[in-house]
Amino acid sequence: MEKVIFPTALQSGDKIAICAFSSGVESPFHKRLDIVLNGLTLRGYEVIEGECLRQKNCSAKQRADELMTFLTDDSIAAIMPPWGGELAMEILPHLDFNVIKKSRPKWLVGFSDISTLACVITAKCGWATLHCTNLMQLHPDEQDTHCLQVFKTLELEAGNEFTQTPAAFYQGDAINYAQSPDALFSLLKPSQWRCLNVKDNRDVELSGRLFGGCLDTLGLLLTSPFLSLHEFKKQFAPHGLVLYLENAELQPAAVLRFIISLKLNDIFGLINGLIIGRSAVISTKEQDIDYYQALELALSDRLFPVIIDADIGHVAPNLCLVNGAKVKISARLENTLVKNAKIITYLE
Repeated sequence: MEKVIFPTALQSGDKIAICAFSSGVESPFHKRLDIVLNGLTLRGYEVIEGECLRQKNCSAKQRADELMTFLTDDSIAAIMPPWGGELAMEILPHLDFNVIKKSRPKWLVGFSDISTLACVITAKCGWATLHCTNLMQLHPDEQDTHCLQVFKTLELEAGNEFTQTPAAFYQGDAINYAQSPDALFSLLKPSQWRCLNVKDNRDVELSGRLFGGCLDTLGLLLTSPFLSLHEFKKQFAPHGLVLYLENAELQPAAVLRFIISLKLNDIFGLINGLIIGRSAVISTKEQDIDYYQALELALSDRLFPVIIDADIGHVAPNLCLVNGAKVKISARLENTLVKNAKIITYLE
């Protein structure tokens, strides 16, 4: 069995590359961008801006070349894209993963389309990557514990562990950072994790090596040579995976189709548990089923625990989930409700 490689813990003075390999930041959002970049500087990091960061029209080759430069630069400690986007997938053929694998491992940080690259880097290079709050959400005055955990995680050495618990509240409305560049989270809607396929009272525990990201793109990549979970499990996780997924824009029927494709590719034979984030798309007028009905149809017969409405993805806040790390999740189930959940992540 091969060992997952955890990047070196970040220290004051380390360089963080701000690289828009999926989507750059247009001028209406530059004020917000400057605020969050200043927050990194205040934390003692040296910020290195990529040329594609403040523009929208960089080609796939330009974005890939810039990312390759940062991934293979041993003076860079972490790469933090500003946010996700749409087409990170198109840069994959332009990346040389053999060269990347020989370079100094560095943290790749964020969620949404960032997870497209993060999962591939973890699967093909064996580097741990961090699925978490995006940089544009990390205002220097933000006090949400899940946001603060981002920097705590980046500053941990391999061999350490950290514990998280579910959020009590979530962000009901998306924030427009062009209109409100100084906005902080307003977590006001009550949050409740649920277990889709257990409807009685019991204690549950699931463990394995953590892996996952945005279903919109990972569902497509799982049949590609860039992301083979079967090979990843064989190399790094013989005792099984804990898979997490979140939906960005897929309509309910598309969610159902993507999850069926996981079954057809025997992904469920690799995992000890599945965690699914809150969805930004619950129902549409054009479809007869909603998001929860789609999950029920696809997953209610699974023998492993299926936890839904977790703090993952496009409805803030976000847990810090380290692709490649070992994880143990324990909770009390009370008629589908998840109580007293504890998520322990081991950087080993």
